[in-house]
Amino acid sequence: MTPVGGFGSGSRSPTLRYRQIDLASRVEGSTPHMLVAMLYEELSVVLDVFARAIEGDSRRIIQQHERADSILHALEAGLDHVGGGELALSLGGIYRQMRRRLLAARGGDCAALAEVRAGVKSLAAAWSAIA
Repeated sequence: MTPVGGFGSGSRSPTLRYRQIDLASRVEGSTPHMLVAMLYEELSVVLDVFARAIEGDSRRIIQQHERADSILHALEAGLDHVGGGELALSLGGIYRQMRRRLLAARGGDCAALAEVRAGVKSLAAAWSAIA
């Protein structure tokens, strides 16, 4: 299984290996709230790379779409539908809509990608304000 960030244990780049170790240590000592914040942070990075890839790197578009989709699935899977009530239900709908818009972005719809990026930025800011 590849860790978040897409780097396998066989990675030969010292920079990538450092990032993998740094991420693992951050995850180990994190609360559930901090883990969600890290997912939003990683999703923002992925969407930035996705935006640059739309300018002509179709292979990278596919990779970044898959990474972003996986993160959105993880965020949705982590929702507490019992204790979270309407908020969990609303966030689930937002994450599903973001995944639909990412499909449009994968097809070259820059406005759809901008919409998702703005939504993630807004959610991340709201999430950090809760802390």
